[in-house]
Amino acid sequence: MGLALYKPIFEKYEGTFIPAHSSAGLAGICTGITQAVTLVTPLEMIKVRQQTDMMNAAHQRKYHGLINTASIIVRQEGGLVATVARQSWGLLVKFSGYTEIKALFTKHSEDPSQPLSPWKHMASGGLANVLVAILNSPPDVVKTRMQDDGRPYRNTWDCIRQMVRNEGFLSFFKGSYLRIIRIAPGKRRKKNKIICYMPLLSIRSKYYDYG
Repeated sequence: MGLALYKPIFEKYEGTFIPAHSSAGLAGICTGITQAVTLVTPLEMIKVRQQTDMMNAAHQRKYHGLINTASIIVRQEGGLVATVARQSWGLLVKFSGYTEIKALFTKHSEDPSQPLSPWKHMASGGLANVLVAILNSPPDVVKTRMQDDGRPYRNTWDCIRQMVRNEGFLSFFKGSYLRIIRIAPGKRRKKNKIICYMPLLSIRSKYYDYG
């Protein structure tokens, strides 16, 4: 929806006020900001808090269900800056990557005037998702740490600084291979796929947050 809303607006100004072929990327940034502010930040926080809380013994757990978790964290810092960075950068990579990979398929096809075959659309989406899984790992790791109830960071920038100083640059890419497994095939909302992904989400959160 964000691509359909923002991309036509930016396309009007391509080549004049903004660089050519930049409409998809700018649409991704605007979509990411919109998602982060209106929906993703609260839902991501609830998910992360519940996943990290599962590491405690049953009698020591703080959160019990969606409503209970939301009511407890409503007064606490939400990591909005980290989530905005993660969403906007991730969708910039995804929209731009998908558009440019499709353009490459079109350029090297026998008849560029003909629509691309379905498998080329699927390959473009899959490769774009792999790029997202790798390049969006740093803001995703920071976002997850900022939304952990036991975080030792004052703010987003303090989190980045401590990670670089104490753990090194590669700490921003912890769990990247799990992100590729989760993201690359796409996000079809089939019941069996959701069941398959839930353990991966939990493992990813526990593995790269502080491990």
